[in-house]
Amino acid sequence: MAVRPWWAARIREYLGDKEFLQVRNLAGEDLSKYSRLWVVSLSGHEGKLRGPFSDGSYPRTRKENHGALSVELYDLPKPVEVLFDFRRELDKATVTMRTPGGPKHCSRWVENRWVCSRRDWNYVGRMIVELGEDPREIIWAHPAEYPIEIIFPAVPGGKNMLVHTGFTPPAARTPGGAAVTLTVMIDGKELGKVVQENKSGYFPTLWDMSPLGPGPHQVTFIVKAPHGGMRHFCFNGQVRK
Repeated sequence: MAVRPWWAARIREYLGDKEFLQVRNLAGEDLSKYSRLWVVSLSGHEGKLRGPFSDGSYPRTRKENHGALSVELYDLPKPVEVLFDFRRELDKATVTMRTPGGPKHCSRWVENRWVCSRRDWNYVGRMIVELGEDPREIIWAHPAEYPIEIIFPAVPGGKNMLVHTGFTPPAARTPGGAAVTLTVMIDGKELGKVVQENKSGYFPTLWDMSPLGPGPHQVTFIVKAPHGGMRHFCFNGQVRK
């Protein structure tokens, strides 16, 4: 489900737990995990959906008007199957800070987050924050003082792993903000890394997992930066069939 204009989020009150896209650019959004998309538009905000919505890739199969609302249904290509969602499974992970005195475990799971210290921003947790110009469901992993290690012990193998990374807008605007490096390890071997530069956005990286077999695998994310000031780093990831 998507709504136009993007800021008309009150409609979520009436949609229950249905997945909801609150983005400015639907044509540029990755919709590969969905089989269809409902678009609800307020009068005067319908506009023309471009890209795959207008070239026939996403055919419109239904359109209705209900007072000031228009409702359209688009059929999408066969969806990609998500085998593992790291954000959803975060409560099953082990989170550790790599301090000079040895590993310090973030062992308390409170309100959707692993608490790493008494500082209220020093945690690894499920959040919805603005990355670029749109709200995103992400894992907050601010490398405040030391590198952070997030281990998922039993992850199925798949065709690929899709990871998105980004900084919150205040972090991206910080003069001289350091890049954050996200390294992905599978069974102790590096799959790849992302160096997130100090800029605003929500950036995808896709890695091939097919040579690694069906698993289960141990997947480790390591987040580090030369210094942690205003490094409000966020990421999300999925294993796809």
